Amino acid sequence: MRVIGVFLLAGMAMAQAPTYEPIASTQQLMQGMIDPASKAIAEAAKDPGPADNRAWRTAMLNGIMLQESAQLIKMGTRAKDQDGWMKACQALADAGAAVQKAAAAKDVAAYQAAAGGINATCQGCHGVYRQRGGGGRKQDPPKQ
Repeated sequence: MRVIGVFLLAGMAMAQAPTYEPIASTQQLMQGMIDPASKAIAEAAKDPGPADNRAWRTAMLNGIMLQESAQLIKMGTRAKDQDGWMKACQALADAGAAVQKAAAAKDVAAYQAAAGGINATCQGCHGVYRQRGGGGRKQDPPKQ
C-alpha cells in the first residue's frame, strides 16, 4: 500500500499544470472585454438601476468579466511591472467583485456605488500606463 502511495505522490509531483498561451494583447483585452463590460455596468447603474432579473444577471456577469480580465492582464508580457501594474489590476478585480456582489444582491445603491468606482480605477491605471501624444498609445509588441 505504501508503494502505491509513493507512486501516486511521485506522479502528482511530476504532473504539471497546463500552460497558458496569451492570444490577445492588453489593448485587445481592453477593447474586447474591459471597455464593453465597464460601459454596460455604467449604463445599467443609471436610475433606476437594472430593470429585471435578466438585467441584474447581465450586470453581475459584467462584474465577473472585469474580474477575469484583470487576471488576464496580469499574465506574461502583459504585466508592465510587478508593483503598480499588479495593484491596478487588483483594483480592477476588486471593483468587478463589488459590482458582482451588489448585482447578486440586487442592491441598487450598492451597485451604483460600485459602478462609480470603476471609472476612478481605470483612470488611476491609465494615468500611469497609457501613453498618448506624438507616438500614440503604448501598445504591446506584435505576436510572432
